[in-house]
Amino acid sequence: MQKPIICFEGPSGIGKTTLCNILSNQFNIVPEVNLLFQRTGSESKYWYHERQIERYELCKKSTSSSILDGDIFQPIWYNWVCKYPLEFLSKEETHRFYYENLMQGKIRFPDLYVVFFVDEKELWIRKERDTTRRRRNFKKHLEIIEPLKKYYRFLDQDTEIEMRFVHYSDIESAKKSVLSLIQSLKQKSIIDEIKVFRQIENWISRNS
Repeated sequence: MQKPIICFEGPSGIGKTTLCNILSNQFNIVPEVNLLFQRTGSESKYWYHERQIERYELCKKSTSSSILDGDIFQPIWYNWVCKYPLEFLSKEETHRFYYENLMQGKIRFPDLYVVFFVDEKELWIRKERDTTRRRRNFKKHLEIIEPLKKYYRFLDQDTEIEMRFVHYSDIESAKKSVLSLIQSLKQKSIIDEIKVFRQIENWISRNS
């Protein structure tokens, strides 16, 4: 039986990757696309989306529970937040890609989303302390925090997806909260994937 898949989400710099590293001896950790895969310079326009399918496959093949560092459905909400600039795939292309792969069973929603939050001032402090990553688009990513919260609140309130919001005050309390949440996740959730996806499409259309 496939083990549960947990997804960590939240603002850039909040500490998702740090927490994943700490939990790597207990879970199958699947890093974000840009840390896991190398670009060649000749990628197809669906390259980033296709890598999300590969990330799901890494979870699916694991003999232990998996933690995704970042949402495999990220292009759905990120492209919406950015208002579909020309260098991104259109809403129609993005939604069709995910719908087709859901229908074919090549991807599914995580069993649990853990969305971390903290105030913006603290994010700046953590960014300055972290010398391992440059985070060149950090200021831009701060601007998407509120739309991101809005999207995940919708998932929590209006869909079958399991969502939990965790205040990331420090690494130890975040770790304790996450382990408690995962322990309470007794078995994989069974949801109507297509129904949820249609709900997401309708919500994005209303909020575009």
